[in-house]
Amino acid sequence: MKQWWLNLAERERRILLLGTAAVLFALLYWGGWAPLQQHLQQSRHQVQQLQQQLNWMQQQAPLLRQLKQTAPINAAADIDIASALTASSQTQQLALKRIQPQGENALVELDIVGFDQLVNWLDLLEQQYGITPQQIELQSLPTLVGKVQVKRLLLGRNNKE
Repeated sequence: MKQWWLNLAERERRILLLGTAAVLFALLYWGGWAPLQQHLQQSRHQVQQLQQQLNWMQQQAPLLRQLKQTAPINAAADIDIASALTASSQTQQLALKRIQPQGENALVELDIVGFDQLVNWLDLLEQQYGITPQQIELQSLPTLVGKVQVKRLLLGRNNKE
């Protein structure tokens, strides 16, 4: 290799050196620098979007607190918890495996359910019956996107005195 290099004319050696430098520069730029800059730009854009989302949520927080304070007391809040759970689960098309009353609370066992469907049901329970989750343990199911397994769900009413 050394002999081959020495046999080249000075002009050929310079061309080879410049070509090698150009190829090395191109590899470093398109293989490292450009993707790094693109990722950095995407990250900055994502941070900006998340900041806007946070600002919007912070602006909505006082309105949410006000709505919670002025929410009308529903007559359905007087229904016993098991009946409320049964009725609301039917309207939300949820299959309850078991309801185990525990004083003012109830331990509920569910089939695998869509996360959005579960959140909508919990919202309905709070709005119509004053029933909120006291304890909840969920497990996501990687093979079923958007579905969760409810490991433990203890529901009850917050007694306001």
